[in-house]
Amino acid sequence: MAGDTKEDAHELCRTLAKACGEAGLIADQLGPTRVRVGVTGAGMLAEVIRCMPGEGDVLYWHWSWDEPICPAVNIAQATKAIAYVVTPANA
Repeated sequence: MAGDTKEDAHELCRTLAKACGEAGLIADQLGPTRVRVGVTGAGMLAEVIRCMPGEGDVLYWHWSWDEPICPAVNIAQATKAIAYVVTPANA
């Protein structure tokens, strides 16, 4: 997977949602370039992750506040970072 086309972004979002689910998170693909990821608990703490071009037109995962997470092809790194952010400290 090249990780640099709209079709790639759609597939990467599907892959991220699946990986987050396998990591025990709740993940829903909201559209071709967005995934909502969270955990259940006192309300649902969630984050909307976007797949969009970054440096050199390579696709990157981005937080809702537009900060990049990592290249979109690095699903494991993204899943770990997202889990860290959306999981409450006392969980």
